[in-house]
Amino acid sequence: MKPIFLSASALLALALANATHAETPVVLDSVEVTARPQSLTIPSLETARVEMALTAGGTEVVDSDRYLKGRASTLADTFALSAGVFAQPRFGSDEARLSIRGSGLQRTYHGRGIRVLQDGVPINFADGAFDMQSLEASAADYINVWRGANALAYGSSTLGGAIDYVSHTGRTAPGGFARLEAGSWGYFRSTLAGGSSQGALDGYASFTEQQQNGFRDHADQENQRLFANAGLRLSQNAETRFYVTAIRADSELPGTLTKTELENDPSQADKSFFGAVRYNNKRDYDLLRVANKTSVQIGDTLVALSAAWTYKDLDHPITPFAGVFDVLTNDLLLGLSATNTSDLFGHDNRVRAGVNFTRGESRNSTYQNVFGARGALTARSEQTSTNTEFFVEDQFTLGRGFTVVLGTTVAHNTRENDQLLGAAASYDRSYDNVSPKVGLRWDGRDVQLYTNVSGSYEPPSAGETGGAVANDAQKAVSVEIGTRGMRGPVRWDASVYAARIDGEFLSLNDAFGAPLGTINADKTTHQGVELAMDIDVLGQSWHDKPDNRLVLRGAWTYGRFKFDDDAVYGNNTLAGIPPHLIRAELMWENAAGWYAGPTVEWVPVKSYVDFDNTLAADPYALLGFKLGRRLEKGISWFIEAKNLFDKDYAATHDVIASAPLGDATRAFYPGDGRGFYAGIEYRF
Repeated sequence: MKPIFLSASALLALALANATHAETPVVLDSVEVTARPQSLTIPSLETARVEMALTAGGTEVVDSDRYLKGRASTLADTFALSAGVFAQPRFGSDEARLSIRGSGLQRTYHGRGIRVLQDGVPINFADGAFDMQSLEASAADYINVWRGANALAYGSSTLGGAIDYVSHTGRTAPGGFARLEAGSWGYFRSTLAGGSSQGALDGYASFTEQQQNGFRDHADQENQRLFANAGLRLSQNAETRFYVTAIRADSELPGTLTKTELENDPSQADKSFFGAVRYNNKRDYDLLRVANKTSVQIGDTLVALSAAWTYKDLDHPITPFAGVFDVLTNDLLLGLSATNTSDLFGHDNRVRAGVNFTRGESRNSTYQNVFGARGALTARSEQTSTNTEFFVEDQFTLGRGFTVVLGTTVAHNTRENDQLLGAAASYDRSYDNVSPKVGLRWDGRDVQLYTNVSGSYEPPSAGETGGAVANDAQKAVSVEIGTRGMRGPVRWDASVYAARIDGEFLSLNDAFGAPLGTINADKTTHQGVELAMDIDVLGQSWHDKPDNRLVLRGAWTYGRFKFDDDAVYGNNTLAGIPPHLIRAELMWENAAGWYAGPTVEWVPVKSYVDFDNTLAADPYALLGFKLGRRLEKGISWFIEAKNLFDKDYAATHDVIASAPLGDATRAFYPGDGRGFYAGIEYRF
C-alpha cells in the first residue's frame, strides 16, 4: 500500500501544479482586470486578520511565511514566537507537548484541552483528544489561534481555546511548490504541493514526507501526509469544498530518562529492564479523513454546513504492563452555523450561532507485549463518545469605539464503555453544561483594549474515563484583560488572565500516598501573562516600508498554576509546564527577502515534575542562528543552527503525583543537542 500511497499523492500534487500551465496561451487585444471573488469557505489571510481582531480576547494569526523561514518540523518551530502557546517536542518531530493557559496539564502524550480545526471544521476525535502527527504546518496558508475560552464563536469552550489550520486553495496558491529540508540526525523532509483553478473549479494538494533517526536512540520516525481540497463555486453566493487527508505515521518511542541519565548522556533511550528499547515501544497509525464544507451567502447571512468522517488504525506497543494497543476508530461530525452582520437598532452588529454534533466509536484490543510483538489478548472494549454543542455569540457596537460581546455554549456529552474482556468496568456517563461569556472591546487608532469573563468546560476523554474512575467534567471561569496594536516601531499583543478551575483532570495520590489515577482535583487556579512584541530597533514605523529593518521579536509566556488549599497538596504548584518560557530573535530583514540573526529560547526557572514539588527540570538557555532569503516566487532558502552550545536540558517531562526516587525517577524528555539544518524551496 505504501508505494501506491506515495506515488498517488505525489502525482496528485504534480497534476494540480502543472494544470496552471497546461492551457494554450491566448493573445488578447485588451485585458480587463476584475477583482477575484473571495472564497466563501476559506477566508483570505487579510480577512482572517480583520475577523480575529473582532475577538474580545487573546488571539493571533500566524502567517506561514514566519515559520517557513527556518526548519518547519515541530510544533515548537511553528509556534516559536506565539505568546501563550507552550509547544515543546517530546522527541523528534511527531511527538509534542501542546498547552495553552495550562490546558491538558496531565496529558503528556497526544493532545487534549484544545479544539483543533481545519478551515473551521474540528479535527479532534469525539472524545476530545487529537494527534500531533495529524498537524502539518507546511500545508497551511496561515493558522488562527484563540487563547483560552475565546473560540466560543466556533463552538469551543475548552480551557486552552482553539487552533485552526487554514488551507491553501487553487485560487490563493496557483502553481507549484517544492521544498526540501535536511539536517542533523538523519533529518530529511520534502514537500510537494500544487494548486490550480479553472472557471468555477479549483483544487490544491500538498504531500509531505519526513524521515529522521532522531537525536536519541530508538527514535526513528517516518511519516507521510497528504492534504487535498477541491472547491466548486456553485453560484455567486454558494460554494462547496471537499477535503481529503491521508496520514501514515511510524514512530519509535525512546521513553523517559532519569535526571542522572539525562545529565550523563541525553541521547540514550530508556534501556531499563522494562524500558522502551527492550519492549520496542512504538506508535504507528494510518488515518483517513474526508470532509466537506458548504457555504451559502443569503443577504447579510453566511450559512455554513460541514461534515467529516475520520478513520484511524493505531498499533501501539508500550510497556509490558500496559501491553500492545490495537485501536480502530471511526468518527462522524456534522455542523451547521450562521453568521449575520445586519444592523441592530441602528448599530453595527455581528451574531454567529450554530450547532455541532460528533459521534465516535472505537474498538480497543490489548495484547501482551512480548518484546514489541503481540502476545495473548488480555482486554477488549468498545467505546462510544457523542457531543452535541449549541453556541451563539453576539457582538454589538455601542459607539465611541466600544463593542459589547455576549455569548454562550450549551453542551450535552456522553461517554460509554462496553468492556467485552478484561478487568476494567463498563460505564455509561453523560455530562451537561452551559458556558456563558461576556466581553468588551474598544477599538482605537492602531490599538485595541479588551476584557472578558468566560466559562469553560471539558468532559473527560477516553484517557480520563478508564477503569472505575467516574470523572466529572472539568469546569472553569476565566477573567482576561488585554491589548494589541502598534505604535511607531512597536507592535504588541498582551493578555493577562486568571482562571478558577473546578475538577481539573490530574493524576493524584491520596493522603496515604496511594495512587488514585486520573481524577478531578478539588480547586485549582491558573494565572498568567502572554506578551508578544515586534520592535524595529532602528526606530522605523511599521506603517513604512524601508529597505532594511533590524527587528527584535519576542514571546513571553508566564503561567502560575496552583492547587487552592488542597487537602493533600495545599497550595503547591501544579507540575507540567515551566512558569516562564521566553523565545526571541534579533533579525536583520531586507526588502529583497534577505534575513539573518540569532535566536534564543530561555526557561529561567525550574519546572516541577511532581505535585509534591520535590523534583524539577532545571532552567536552561539555548542560542541559535538563522540565515536565508525568502521570496514570493522563485527560489528561497535557509540555514539554521539550533542549540549552538550543545546544552543538555529537558525539553519537557512527565507529570506525576510524587517522586520518592528523586533524581532516579524516570520522567524527563531530553531536548535535542547541537543541530544544523538547511532548506531550499521553489515556487513556480
